[in-house]
Amino acid sequence: MKTKYAVIALVLLALILTGCASTKVQDAPAPARPVIIGAEGIPQPEWVYKTISTQDVHFETGYGKMSDKQNSIKRATVEAKNKIAAWVSTTVKEVVVTYVNDAGSGDNRQALDAMEVISQQVAEATLSGVTTEEIWVDAEGAVWVLCSIPMANIEKNFEPAADAVAEAFVESDAAAAANAKMKDAFANLLKGAM
Repeated sequence: MKTKYAVIALVLLALILTGCASTKVQDAPAPARPVIIGAEGIPQPEWVYKTISTQDVHFETGYGKMSDKQNSIKRATVEAKNKIAAWVSTTVKEVVVTYVNDAGSGDNRQALDAMEVISQQVAEATLSGVTTEEIWVDAEGAVWVLCSIPMANIEKNFEPAADAVAEAFVESDAAAAANAKMKDAFANLLKGAM
C-alpha cells in the first residue's frame, strides 16, 4: 500500500512540475514594415504607401519614372494633379447624384448639364492652388510626389462656376430652386469631406 501511495505522489509531483514548466504560446508580433531606403539615402515616407488626409487639405500622390529626375518630377506632379482634378470632379458629380435623387426628377436634363459644366470648371480652377508638399526618390530613380490642395480653394472656386452656370440658363422659379439645392448639396458635401 505504501508503494501505491508513493507512486501516486510521484505522479502528482511530476504533473505539477511539468505543468509549471510549460510556457504559454504567445502570438507572433506583427511583422514590422521593412525600411526602404531611397536613392538619396532617405527612408520611404509613410505617404508613399498610405493615404493621408486632414480636414482642411486634400492630398494625392503621383509617381513618375522618366529619363532624368526633373522629368520624373514633372510626370509625378502631373499624375498627382490629375488625381486631384478627378477627385474634385467626382466630388461635384456626387452633388449631381444627390440633387437628382433629392429632387426625384431624372428627366431634368438642364440640371444635369449644369452640374457637368460646374464639375469641369471647378476642376480646372482649383488646380492653380495645388502645392507640392514633398518629393521622394526611390532606389531605382523613380520619383514620388505628395501634392495638396486646400478645401477652401475648392469652395472659393465653386461659387463663380455655379453663378456662371446659373446665368447661362433662362431664369425661372424651378431653375432658382434647383440652383439653391445644388449649392446646399455642395456645401453639405464639403462638410462631409472634411
